[in-house]
Amino acid sequence: MDTDEEQVEKLKAWLKENGLSIVFGIIIGVGGIGGYNYWNHWQETTAAEASRHFSQMIEALEAKDDDTVQRQAELLIDDYASTDYALMAQLALATNHVGNGEFDKAELALQQAVGIAADKPLAYIARTRLAAVQIQQERYDQALATLAFEFPQEFSARADELRGDAYALQGKVAEAIAAYRKAQSSVPGPANGEFLQQKLDDLGARS
Repeated sequence: MDTDEEQVEKLKAWLKENGLSIVFGIIIGVGGIGGYNYWNHWQETTAAEASRHFSQMIEALEAKDDDTVQRQAELLIDDYASTDYALMAQLALATNHVGNGEFDKAELALQQAVGIAADKPLAYIARTRLAAVQIQQERYDQALATLAFEFPQEFSARADELRGDAYALQGKVAEAIAAYRKAQSSVPGPANGEFLQQKLDDLGARS
């Protein structure tokens, strides 16, 4: 068994060899906690600011103040790109463009939203709206390409109904009926089941 003096010498040697890493470990740990707290605070502050700007954008949208809508959208997209408010700004901006008959601008806003949203739910909303705008522009093949995507169940009815619209407008009746039927059988179902049934009736589909 080591004497007290030998134990002290061993402790000194161990500290000399490992003490620096322990100190750095503590610093890193404290720094990590501090950094995490700072990051949380930054996120909360940023989200609150973005929310305020988005509210102003929606108010301008309702007031048909296009200049303010554009200005707030650009601010959100440029300065708050890490938040979902930037994506929602793209969607709101596209809505405004559609209301003004500016389908090319609406398409661009939605393409940008799809590009940056990755697999967030907002990306699926942007993708279906993009397809709807492309259908409006009679670019049916592009709309079908936009919809050539594995949508989550919650969005499948809308995607299939849009596929049906694109096929129907191309005169591809059998494909349109199949897409509409698929939309009908989805869970959750289409937003307006009666309107979807009317589309099927117009194509002469049997119940």
